[in-house]
Amino acid sequence: MGEETCTVCSEAVSKYKCPTCRAGYCSVKCFKLHKLEPCAPPDHSTPAAAPSKGRVLKQSERDRIGDDDEEEKYRLTPGDLQKLDESTKVKQLLMNPNTRALLEAVRKDPNPVEAIRALRQRPDFEELAQALIGATDGPVVMAI
Repeated sequence: MGEETCTVCSEAVSKYKCPTCRAGYCSVKCFKLHKLEPCAPPDHSTPAAAPSKGRVLKQSERDRIGDDDEEEKYRLTPGDLQKLDESTKVKQLLMNPNTRALLEAVRKDPNPVEAIRALRQRPDFEELAQALIGATDGPVVMAI
């Protein structure tokens, strides 16, 4: 079985899949471009079809996405993920049903960055944010 090409740029091998529609993409930039339009889970009742390539974006939309280099410095490493998995503080905070509901709301929000900005004003959410940052030995960052 050959490698699939990115459904957004059609230039690179797709290393990742959209969690919603399972379309393949090669980078954070392509994922952001893909998410500019709503997508839906694949329909398993019909034969598999190639994901749509999407629409051609205006320059202003491409500029708004940014580039992978900027995103890369914030990407979690496998070591960071291991530290999060081992953090008792993070696990304790994630056991709270209210915290889980807030995270689910962020996941469903069409603008998750703004949702997180708003939630960081809440002491309970900020405690989680600081625990996540601290567990990965990152610098303590005040509300965004």
